[in-house]
Amino acid sequence: MPRRTKGEGTIFWSSSESTWIAEITLPDGRKKKKRSKDKQVVKNWLLEYRQSIKDNRVTLDDNTTFSMLTERFLEDVGRHTLRPKTLSIYEYILRNHVVGEIGKLRLTAIKPYHLQSLYSKKLGEGLSKKTVFHIHATIRRVLNEAVKWGLIYSNPCSQVTPPKVDKLPPRVWSIEEAQKFLSSVLEHRWYSIYLIALTTGARRGEILGMEWQNIDWDRGTISILKTISEIDNKIVISQPKTQRSRRTITLPQVVLDSLKKTKGVSGFIFQTSAGTPVAPRNLVRHFHEASDSIGLPKIRFHDLRHTAATILLQKDVHPKLVQELLGHSSITLTLDTYSHVIAGVSTVTADRMDEVFKP
Repeated sequence: MPRRTKGEGTIFWSSSESTWIAEITLPDGRKKKKRSKDKQVVKNWLLEYRQSIKDNRVTLDDNTTFSMLTERFLEDVGRHTLRPKTLSIYEYILRNHVVGEIGKLRLTAIKPYHLQSLYSKKLGEGLSKKTVFHIHATIRRVLNEAVKWGLIYSNPCSQVTPPKVDKLPPRVWSIEEAQKFLSSVLEHRWYSIYLIALTTGARRGEILGMEWQNIDWDRGTISILKTISEIDNKIVISQPKTQRSRRTITLPQVVLDSLKKTKGVSGFIFQTSAGTPVAPRNLVRHFHEASDSIGLPKIRFHDLRHTAATILLQKDVHPKLVQELLGHSSITLTLDTYSHVIAGVSTVTADRMDEVFKP
């Protein structure tokens, strides 16, 4: 049998097995074999493996299943890099919608049609396009890690068409509706929470995580350094989601005046009578009860953030300033989210040009 160079592999007939065998040595020293009664089958396999070695896309473990990968991802990556709330969402999606469907498949056996079929099934079960898109994004994130680890050489998600989510403008209250709501909760202990949400656009968790020691009363600012969320009915204190979210914002005088009425020295600004942080679910429940009681349109607590941004843009505040206030990662995100508002006030540019060039 003629000698072959390393990595080229060989094909031979095994009399004891009565079959053709292709064998190739991988760069790490492991040997791979393919058996078939048909010589052309093992020849094609060998040619493909040679190209895989050349392209640096040889898998490390052909036996790893998606279920095994999921556990490794959650334990080795998720618990050390994801925020607690995000990790909880990943765990829920993977264990309730994905592992039961494709968990037993080897990573090297997962094809785009497996994923496309999964999405179709979930849509048929009544899940929204947005939810199924999140399922797709989660699978893609996990399989991207498998690519990094060398378990697979490409992500099948790149060849799948997830459902297209219709981008709808956020639901917001008008200025009059926001004023009506604040008037209705003026005497409530959480009035300042709602006031901060509607005047700064801070997120619910950011507001509940605000601390007295982070207020600069002379400058009228507060630094957002903590956020409070709830996982399995347990309060979780963590850092804001991004570096942009860890920011210092200027508080309107109306907020400063409200906070001075209960001015503290240290600890969380908003606490229960027992001195513990306010549970997000309790705040949300009161918000809906209060807004329903005066007949306001139903919106989420998070939509108070959108309401604040919309009001500022309607008042001709530059989008860059709105971006910095909200802690958006980029001006593009702000423009995309509130494009309907910006389009609505676009007559300002035409009016200014009229002032300059009108005869």
